[in-house]
Amino acid sequence: MCPIEVRSMHYAKELGDSKVMNSRFSRRQILKAGSAMLALPWLETFARADEKTPPKRIISICTSFGLYGPSFFPEQAGKDYKPSEYLEVLGDLRKDFTVFSGISHPEIGGDHASEACFLTSAKHPTRPGFRNTVSLDVLASQHVAGATRFPLMTLSTLDGSPLSYTPTGAAIPALSTPSQIYARMFLAGSQGDVDKELARLKRGKSMLDRMRERLGQLEKSVSHHDRQQIADYTEAVRNLERQMVAEEAWVKRPKPTVTEPAPNENYPSPFANRSDSIGRAKVLFQLAKLAVQTDSTRVVSIFIRGMDEKPPIDGVNEGHHGLTHHGRNPEKIEQLKIVEKVTMGAFRELLVSLRDTKEGTASLLDSTQVLIGSNLGDASGHGTTNLPIMLAGGGYRHGQHIAGDTGNNTPLAKLYVNMLQKFGVPTDKFGSGAGTITELS
Repeated sequence: MCPIEVRSMHYAKELGDSKVMNSRFSRRQILKAGSAMLALPWLETFARADEKTPPKRIISICTSFGLYGPSFFPEQAGKDYKPSEYLEVLGDLRKDFTVFSGISHPEIGGDHASEACFLTSAKHPTRPGFRNTVSLDVLASQHVAGATRFPLMTLSTLDGSPLSYTPTGAAIPALSTPSQIYARMFLAGSQGDVDKELARLKRGKSMLDRMRERLGQLEKSVSHHDRQQIADYTEAVRNLERQMVAEEAWVKRPKPTVTEPAPNENYPSPFANRSDSIGRAKVLFQLAKLAVQTDSTRVVSIFIRGMDEKPPIDGVNEGHHGLTHHGRNPEKIEQLKIVEKVTMGAFRELLVSLRDTKEGTASLLDSTQVLIGSNLGDASGHGTTNLPIMLAGGGYRHGQHIAGDTGNNTPLAKLYVNMLQKFGVPTDKFGSGAGTITELS
């Protein structure tokens, strides 16, 4: 299955917004075009085949309910800062990460809708006609498409709003079933399964050839704006064909072998308990580590969706969502801090696992940029400024607190420019960010 499959009705909107569904078009026209609206591809910028050093990777993590600012941010800036209550949980990792304050995406707003903009920086997600922009992970994955079996793995603790968006602003559904994620990476299947997969790819390529003609017929009946939309989409279809050719080559290659057992969704797995979002995140972190360690992919995004339910954590007797809306109630804040310290502990486990996995003369963490943060700064009031942001690994000189202006935030997308450049993407701009955060080196 192509990792970016989406529902055809979603792409009906992509092909001209509501105009595609206008009554001027017959049901037959829509049905004919509908089968073309299956997926958007990855643009292909193939990585060098003669890489002599470990490849560069990016793991991006968003926890949707934020982190309580007074316990997350250090009071002092620079390298001599005293760790905050939450950063103390990370212990001896201090020299492996940089913490940021006074940083956010400008003009986002949108409360929980800002989730969609965490990796894009697109503005005003709740306004009518909002159209997202390309996300950090997708742009990075385009740079190395073809070098790995999966250009991008986008994961989530629950089904729902994703973090990843194509250049046309289409959402890429996240994978949220651990056994299926594991199977995609490591289970080879029988020769019959391989033959079926090859046949599927060949059918897909044949279908795309037919759909280009049908989209051309539809183009004659739409407005100038819609014709441009269709032109953009047909270019995406051509790119998808190229990706399918690369995918066919990967089907014939053996999958990596790992000793870790396959996860499942049965009790006592956290995926048997809807309220255990942190336990679910830990499972996804393990899969992400395996994915980059085996070079199954070099770009992973993980969305930790907040929960209305009470998490299975000692000392917590209220729902997580309710605790984030604490209204400065000390009892609620204390319970919220218990939850978020457990979250910080999960981040620590991932970073330690990457640090302790040797790769040549360095570690897996040295070659992997790990972005950790949230789309919400003040979750109690749905604020989208002063976001809690950390960047670990990736070969930077870490160990500092880069403090921005809490009243006039540094654009978070400037940090994304740092990350893209470190990953090898030749750019000095991304979204709302121009240039880099120069204190990060």
